[in-house]
Amino acid sequence: MRHLPIQHAQPSPGVMITELPAAGCENGSMVGTGSDSTRLVILRGDAASGKTTTATALRPKLGARVALVSQDHFRRELLHDPDRLRRSRDASVLIVGAARQALDLGYDVILDGVFNLRDYSDVFESLYRDHRGTTCIYQFDVGLDETVRRHAGRPLANDFGEDRIREWHDGWQPLPWFDERRVGPETTTAELVTIIVEDLGGGMRM
Repeated sequence: MRHLPIQHAQPSPGVMITELPAAGCENGSMVGTGSDSTRLVILRGDAASGKTTTATALRPKLGARVALVSQDHFRRELLHDPDRLRRSRDASVLIVGAARQALDLGYDVILDGVFNLRDYSDVFESLYRDHRGTTCIYQFDVGLDETVRRHAGRPLANDFGEDRIREWHDGWQPLPWFDERRVGPETTTAELVTIIVEDLGGGMRM
C-alpha cells in the first residue's frame, strides 16, 4: 500500500477507538449517528484540487448504497443568498444534516467540498464523534500553481477565472481534532481511490 504524507494532530480526549484504524481514519462513538458498519469519507481542500473527481471514482467502489453529498450543490444550486459568508454557514448545517440522515438510513457517505475550518471544523467534529462507524478524512493540498492549472481545464473556468482561484486559495488547513491524510499533487485519482478503499477495510458493502 502506498502511504500519503500525513500531517499529524493528536485526537482530542474522550475519543473511543474500538480497533486500530488506518491513518486518516478513526472509529467513532458507541451511540449517535449511523451504525458500526457505516462508513463516512470526507474529501476537503481547495477548489480544483481533485476532490469531486475522486468522489465520483470512489462511489461505485463502495457498494450499492452510497450517498454523495457535494458542497457545491448546496452552496451553488440549492441556496440563493447574496451574503456569501451566511450562505456558506447555512450550507454547512444542511450538509451535515444530510450526512447524518443518510448514515442513519444505512448509507455509506462521501462528503465532497472545500469545507473551510471556519464553517466546518466544529460541525464535522460533532459528526465524527457521533458516528458509530469508520470515518476517514482526506485533505487535498496540491499547491496554488497546480490548482490554477487544473481549474483551467474545468467547465467552471467559464464561471470564474484564475484571479478568484488565487483569492480563495487556503492551502493546508489541518483539522485540530483529527489526524487527516494529506493528498499531494503526486497522487493520482486511481491511487487515491485504492488507498481510501483499503483504509475503509475493503470495497463493496451490501
